[in-house]
Amino acid sequence: MDSAVAESTGHSNASAPAATPSYLNLPLELWQHIYSFLPHASLLEGALVCSTNALSLPLYCQSQIWASFGADDWVFEGIYQGLCRNARLLRKVICTAKSQIQVLATQECRSLTHLDIEQLRFLNAQVLEEVLENNAGGLLSLRLRLDRTLFQVVADKVEKMRGLKELYLQHWEGVHQEAIAALLNACPHIEILSLGCNSLYPFQLDNLRLDSPLSDRGTGPGPVSERQSLLGTRSLFKIRTLILDGSAILHEGVVLNLASRCPELESLSMQGCYGIRLTSEFITTLAKATPFLQRVNFTNQSTTDDFFTTLFTVLPGLKELRATSSSLTDTDIQVLLQNSAVSLEVLDIGFCTSLESRSILAVLTQCPGLEYLDARGVDFNPRDMEAQDVWVCRQLVFLYLEILLPKRAHYAAGEPAQIRERIYQQLCRLDKLKSLHLGAGSKDRGVNILEMSLLTGLSTLSTLNRLERLDIKGLNHAVRGSEVVWMLTHWPRLKSMGILLGTNADIELIQAVHRIHQHIRIW
Repeated sequence: MDSAVAESTGHSNASAPAATPSYLNLPLELWQHIYSFLPHASLLEGALVCSTNALSLPLYCQSQIWASFGADDWVFEGIYQGLCRNARLLRKVICTAKSQIQVLATQECRSLTHLDIEQLRFLNAQVLEEVLENNAGGLLSLRLRLDRTLFQVVADKVEKMRGLKELYLQHWEGVHQEAIAALLNACPHIEILSLGCNSLYPFQLDNLRLDSPLSDRGTGPGPVSERQSLLGTRSLFKIRTLILDGSAILHEGVVLNLASRCPELESLSMQGCYGIRLTSEFITTLAKATPFLQRVNFTNQSTTDDFFTTLFTVLPGLKELRATSSSLTDTDIQVLLQNSAVSLEVLDIGFCTSLESRSILAVLTQCPGLEYLDARGVDFNPRDMEAQDVWVCRQLVFLYLEILLPKRAHYAAGEPAQIRERIYQQLCRLDKLKSLHLGAGSKDRGVNILEMSLLTGLSTLSTLNRLERLDIKGLNHAVRGSEVVWMLTHWPRLKSMGILLGTNADIELIQAVHRIHQHIRIW
């Protein structure tokens, strides 16, 4: 393939043929299929050495490579010349900390739809103004790090961004709340708004809330019915996803007042916000203002003891809950399953150390629509499983499960084999899995029930033929070369394997396999 790329691209314009050789005269669709096997870096390198009128490689690259330009792509030699030459083809651009954004200020770069310059360390206001002037009309997504000067540049251009759907305004300095309100009012079609990693503690954002009676605590909007009569006085935002991760917030009103203008809000992320402790009154008021809220992220967030029970009660039908390192209890999980077992799709309860094994089993046996379960750091004791227990979550794509290993003295004769067989039987049902992570629990490390070997029933998992990522280092079991060969044969989509290696001979075998399957990362 490498020789074909070199032959098709050429290294000298002077020696390039005027017409395509007959053996390269293939349909573009076939070239696209051929080059789909090459890594992105190889395609980009090919695009940089090809002239505009070269053969099939640039035809493919012009429509695929330059249309989506990632942060890692800025490191290639000659990339700035390539960007200038193909500026008219740029659509999605993600910059690194040291990217020279002035290359995007050319008049030919007028078709950007996604611009991510959040990581830039130094951003010239004049350059940003030129880029936005040329592309404001077509921008769908904008991410940037602000200061007072840059905020004014964005505010001046935002009225032209009538199609903007995603706006990430993070890490700002010296921005006042009136400017935020003016910006949002000027761009009413935003669906994803992020004000994360900012100092929101001086704000109430009361200039954003609807002019309706406040709740009993005086911090949020009134009932939805009272707001409906006021729709003519203040426009409502189309925001469906609100992200406040890592912000410093001292007032619940910052969230509630903004949410009162977002009746279509479906997703709220308040991951690791400083200075605020979420209460049951807060989530009750929020639920009244946003009746369609179905996805919440309260990872590393301080909450009162009754917060989650209230959350699961006032927001039935939750689709996503991320609450890593939270104070979730077994009672909270029971309430969650009573109200949202059928609708739940994503559940992240990692490092919720108050949870017991039976709560994990309840999730596995009662949530048929679950696609993502992360229970790292929460021990699951397979001895809790009864013969009739069936994991109904067959839609799972991601699973992180810790297997508690009781001490050897606790086992009856033949019990380890029985427990191991039960786990294999349930895992093999999850035939949509793409990422599987298994650990050995944190409280006790006795008998290793899951050795993931052919002798203990690994062949039962041949149904997991969609698996792309496997991490079983936490099982503390050395995987032999024969198991690696079996995995590569029966799981053809594998891209990453986290395993403990056995003897030197097995290590050499794995290294030999790695030379054949270079796309697979073994760590």
